[in-house]
Amino acid sequence: MVIFLLQALLLISAAFIIGAILGHLFKRFSPKTDSVSQESTRAADARLAAATHVPVTPANDDVSKPLSGPAMVPPAEPVPAMASPVGQRSKTKAPAQKTVAKTAGSRAVRVSQDDTHRPALLKNARRGKPDRLSDIEGIGTVIQSELHTLGVFHFDQIAGWDVDQAAWVSRAIGFPGRAHRENWMKQAADMIRQAGDVPAKAKTAAKAKPKAAPKKPAKSG
Repeated sequence: MVIFLLQALLLISAAFIIGAILGHLFKRFSPKTDSVSQESTRAADARLAAATHVPVTPANDDVSKPLSGPAMVPPAEPVPAMASPVGQRSKTKAPAQKTVAKTAGSRAVRVSQDDTHRPALLKNARRGKPDRLSDIEGIGTVIQSELHTLGVFHFDQIAGWDVDQAAWVSRAIGFPGRAHRENWMKQAADMIRQAGDVPAKAKTAAKAKPKAAPKKPAKSG
């Protein structure tokens, strides 16, 4: 029974393969006939050509052939006018001027925000020689420049601030709480004390130095 089934499967497979080969050969060597859709397309092209008197390319021809007649050229776009160098220079400088004006305005707002605790300020340093405020810990070159702009040039000005005045100056220079947190007042007082001790020590040393005894004139023989 098993042998019979195997023989039947082999016969069916052989018949299928032979049928496929014969069908392929028949299709290959049989004359080609146009399909109904191709015939209808050609008939429609013929009717359109007769009605408009315009040569129509057949449906099966190569569609990549160039079309007859003049090619359509798109109009040229207008070229934008070039800005003059003078205008460019003025536009470039405008943001810098705005930045300077904005900085000056913000500084004026900071300074005038609270005048009730404003300390004594100077227009210029005394005798044109400001103290080196950067010797105070926490004051760098940037903060020293801001203090000079505000009107603070000397240690005695900083040493005389109270808590509210120190807070006012810190806000005015854009560093809130800096003066009180780093105790600029005590450091400035120490700077004044050290500067005052130097001359006093020099005077004390000069007084303690014994004077040389005057030389006696030599006796003549």
